[in-house]
Amino acid sequence: MANSRFTAVFSDIGGVLGTNGWDTALRMKIAAHFRCDPDEVQGRHRLMFDSYERGYMTFEAYIRQVFMFRPRHFTWEEVRDFAYNESIAWDQNIDLLRQLRRRNNITLALISNEGQGLTEHRVSKFGLREISDFMIFSYFVHLRKPDAEIWKLALNLAQVSPAESVYIDDRKIFADVAAQLGFKSIHHETLERTRAQLQDLGFILE
Repeated sequence: MANSRFTAVFSDIGGVLGTNGWDTALRMKIAAHFRCDPDEVQGRHRLMFDSYERGYMTFEAYIRQVFMFRPRHFTWEEVRDFAYNESIAWDQNIDLLRQLRRRNNITLALISNEGQGLTEHRVSKFGLREISDFMIFSYFVHLRKPDAEIWKLALNLAQVSPAESVYIDDRKIFADVAAQLGFKSIHHETLERTRAQLQDLGFILE
């Protein structure tokens, strides 16, 4: 039996369980593939992304504003499908959380800054329903890390306190915010390091 004092583990998705759904590297790759001006794409992205990730804009509307604002030789669906294909699950990392949930009497939930469209695709492609008790996405709750309220919502849904909870994120700033809220935070850098840190907290993983 596990001897950890923690009863809930919350984890980010992109950068922990797989590639990021949408980031600068992917935007630049799309811009290069479809021969778009990268500076123009980045400038329009900065104006639109907060609304998209907070759920006030669909993925189609975002792509149309950032890429399709003038006549193009490609369609918005081609941009969408390119982005979908670039989402890669990290099976070993996903299996770590699967083991964690199966071997320990805990709630396991996911908290992610992700927008509509990409989210649904990645949940299915990564098999996230099978490893988690629930998921919180920024587009659905209109909250976005580092908003403290997104972590408080997770705690309320799980009915646990921060002192009972672990939070895992590849972005140190988000791990630090969670720590300030009372979570035991793990800054995910490598699978081996995160596994060792979870075992140090008393979780059974083998």
